Amino acid sequence: MLNLQLPRAVGAWLSRMAGQAREEPPEPADTVMRWPPIAARVLVSAERHAHKCIAQALALEHPRGYLLAHVPLHKLVRVPRHNSYREWLSRTGLLTVDFALCDEHGVVRSVVLMPLTDEQLRQARKRDRLLRVLGATDLSVTSWDRAWQTEDSEQLRRALFPKPRGAGYFADTPHAAH
Repeated sequence: MLNLQLPRAVGAWLSRMAGQAREEPPEPADTVMRWPPIAARVLVSAERHAHKCIAQALALEHPRGYLLAHVPLHKLVRVPRHNSYREWLSRTGLLTVDFALCDEHGVVRSVVLMPLTDEQLRQARKRDRLLRVLGATDLSVTSWDRAWQTEDSEQLRRALFPKPRGAGYFADTPHAAH
């Protein structure tokens, strides 16, 4: 079998020997060529079922609200920037919540976390760090219970939004009375 690369290799070797070596810049790797992208499934089956139920409960509390999935922690909470914000971001930047429930203004009102399986030790450490940060906020944090799929959405709403509405509460329903 004939190797067609041999003449090119011999020519390059002869050029180097004759002192005519030219430095060719290496071809920049095209990201799409090296890592051909395809669409991925964002929510696994359990997350899709949870999403449906949570969306129904959110519609009762905030009819024009938003349900977001896999939200980075740094999008949900704010910290003082006078300290080392980059250090805080390096410690928490990869932490995400499974679902964030927002009112019509995009303000996070509640967070839902899917349960972890036993073999996810590394994920459990990340979850502990996430819970410590969320615990320091006034956000309602709820762990998803699979039994909620068959329960009344009003019960799920009370689990997701357990805090009583304060005097300054703004309900985003058109018929709400303060």
